[in-house]
Order: sequence, then structure tokens, then C-alpha cells
Amino acid sequence: MLELVFAAALIAAPVQDDEEPPCSSYGTDDTLSIGAAVAPARPGGELSLHANEALHGMVAVPLKCFSRWTSSDPAVTIDAERGKIVIAPEATPGRDVEITGTVGDRTVRTRFRIAPAEGPVLTGFWSQESVDCHGPVPRDPLRELRFSSDGKFAVTFVPFEVRQDYWGAVEFDPAARRIGFVVERGNTVPTHLMLEGQARVEGENRLFLDGVYFGGLDVPPPAEGCRYVFRKR
Repeated sequence: MLELVFAAALIAAPVQDDEEPPCSSYGTDDTLSIGAAVAPARPGGELSLHANEALHGMVAVPLKCFSRWTSSDPAVTIDAERGKIVIAPEATPGRDVEITGTVGDRTVRTRFRIAPAEGPVLTGFWSQESVDCHGPVPRDPLRELRFSSDGKFAVTFVPFEVRQDYWGAVEFDPAARRIGFVVERGNTVPTHLMLEGQARVEGENRLFLDGVYFGGLDVPPPAEGCRYVFRKR
């Protein structure tokens, strides 16, 4: 009887195909992409490197399938075996770096900017910890505030795949603790935005913004804006 049950279980179980596709199956269309982790690229540090293919970049491409890597900056190299972008201590802060990778006859690229060796850097993904608007608060927390190394930002209240609510450019002066956002485009851009205020980074993972408003209230925001606290993911 036990033998019959075991045999039935083997028949019912789906067959798992764990065999990795050959490298020749990648890079056959224009959905191939590479990217660096959205994190501070400090001199002497490293960034994770990834490659994706297919709609929304949902299929990981093994880095071993790339036949060639290049860097526009000799102080930045690629360690494909470890999946890392290696930034030498002598790398110049503020310099833009382009990384290219080649699979077959297709070459793709990604860019990032070298961060200061020390001091606060916004680059990364931040999630709202709290908000105080001196009265009513936004109905949804700001779940994703993204800062790119090249001075761009994106706001997304409810992240879903690659969708973002609105995005643009940001300027941050850590010495003066001032921050300013300029919205360039968006899928959903709230009214009454307040995009200039004070900013302070505490340690490496907490961000305090005062006098700004990113949307979400059913009424206009107070004249003094809101106070947000974010934690880096």
C-alpha cells in the first residue's frame, strides 16, 4: 500500500527543470540590460552589478555570459565573478562612470556617479517611517523615495513592478541642510506639492525632511509643510 502511495506522489509531482539556459539564449533582443545597485558609490567601495532580460527585467542573466566588460574610468573595474563594480580609493568624487557589457553581438550600458568619500549621501531607496503635517496626515505612507547617484529622484506611494508616481531632479546641500526637488514628469502628480525644505541625514540610514509635502492629503497641506522621517531600505 505504501509503495502505491509513493508511486502516486511521484506521478503527481511536477517535473522541475533546473537546467540553466545556455548563454547563447541571451542578448537576442533589445530587452537585455545591466545595472548597478542604487547605493553610494564611494571611493574604495563596491557596488553590486546585475543583468536582466525580458519584459520589466524579470529574468536574471548570468554575468558569466558576458564576453566583455568596459569602464569609462580606469579607477573603476568589474569583478564579474563576484558580481561587483570595484571603485578604487583614488576614484574622483563627482565623476560619471559608464559601464558596458557585451553578450554575443549586443552591448548594453549603465551609468552612475562617484560619491564623496565621506559625508551624507542620499543615493538609495528610502521608506517613510513617520510624517507630521500639523494636523491630518497623508492617507498612504510614502513607501519608496528613490535617489539616484546622478541627482535624480522618484516618488512612489505604492510600488508595483517598475511603476513610479512622479520623478525629476533633486539638489541637496548637506552643509546648509537644504534640499530642493523639481518634478519633470509623472504618472500621478499630486497638487499642492511643496518641494523645498530642510534635510538632514542621521548616520547612514535615517533621513529627516522638513517643510516639504509629497502628496496624499485630502486637503491642502499646511503653509509650513510636513516633517518626514525616512529609513533606508
